[in-house]
Amino acid sequence: MPLSPSIRTGFAALRVNPLRTTLSALGVIIGVGAMVSVLSLSDGVETAVRTQLAKDGRLQSLRISTISEDVIDGQRIPRARVDSFAPADGRSLASALGEKASVYMTVAGPGLVTSLTKSSSPRAAVISATLANGGERQEMRLDAGKFFTDDDVARAERVAVISRQLADTLLGSGVASSRIVGQSLKFQDSVFRVIGVWIAPAPENSRTSVLRAFVPITTARYAMAANAPAAISGMTVTAKRIEDLPVLQKLTEAWLANRFPEWKNHAVIGSYAEESARVRDNMVIFKILMAAITGVSLVVGGVGIMNVLLASVTERTREIGVRKATGARNKDLLAQFLAESVAIAGMGSVLGTLLGIAVASLVAYIMRAKTMAQVHAGFSFSTLAVAVAAPVIVGIAFGIYPALRAARLSPIEAIRHE
Repeated sequence: MPLSPSIRTGFAALRVNPLRTTLSALGVIIGVGAMVSVLSLSDGVETAVRTQLAKDGRLQSLRISTISEDVIDGQRIPRARVDSFAPADGRSLASALGEKASVYMTVAGPGLVTSLTKSSSPRAAVISATLANGGERQEMRLDAGKFFTDDDVARAERVAVISRQLADTLLGSGVASSRIVGQSLKFQDSVFRVIGVWIAPAPENSRTSVLRAFVPITTARYAMAANAPAAISGMTVTAKRIEDLPVLQKLTEAWLANRFPEWKNHAVIGSYAEESARVRDNMVIFKILMAAITGVSLVVGGVGIMNVLLASVTERTREIGVRKATGARNKDLLAQFLAESVAIAGMGSVLGTLLGIAVASLVAYIMRAKTMAQVHAGFSFSTLAVAVAAPVIVGIAFGIYPALRAARLSPIEAIRHE
């Protein structure tokens, strides 16, 4: 007997008693639904945590700072010569780290800004000189124009992105941001062209200045006051994923070893390595724990399938004997009962996945409504893969014993069974 007719016979047997088939699938439906809902919620919680970590930045960042003093006999003695980094060092380090991280460099200090089109006295502003990723780092929301590019930094273009508050102070609140873009402002004694205007968030401390401007880091000496720090004493490496931080630290140490002969005497790497490791471990433990708990309910559903199939073997013993007497082989009966088991598990997988998605979405909505946590049900490929693969494995694992029992029946004894 070919294999496909045996499988068709198994499916036909399920239709004979739909109530029993549905009840046997109910355990799988509940198990898969619990697994999908919990894994989806854990995916959503993980996404929310990763978003918060990326926004905070500390737990997935490395701070590279040059050493400016030595500790001798318990006293801090400033070094006569302090090393510094150049913008080229930032580009070199970013190239060494690849796509897994971004490198941020900045120098900040006060500076005087004067309008060239409106007669007014110079105004003091906070000048931040950064690389081209400064706008992304600050989560800047531009009102008009754009942020400066890598080419602008490399060519030391005298361009600036100013806050809307600085624009209002210098040019008047009635001037549209689009009209401000392209105008020139005087920073100290140098003229800079405005290429962007952004809406700076209101400061938490009212004494904090919102008169700010961003310029390419290669133009810092032109835009800031003479007493502003001109040397770049540090860089920040921010990983895109917290799991990449240990690898990035090793790559950063290798880059420093090439930059300085004995880099530990020139620079230091600061990080929240222990805290980052605990966060990574906790996320893995949480997902494993949730999968283990929901896996128990799936096993219970598998036991239900096995009980139903064992009862089916007992009820259909005479039928099995007749089939074997007419030429059915052991593997034909094995395929028939395994097909029944996998079909029940497959039906439970589809309905359970739909149930799990609905439950996860509802619970996430309740969590958002009752708390400030922005948790959404996440449906990753791994979660859906588990929802598909786990029931099939359960169907085969718990269907193999009833199938073997049916296949090993003696045809003569089976036909004589009452």
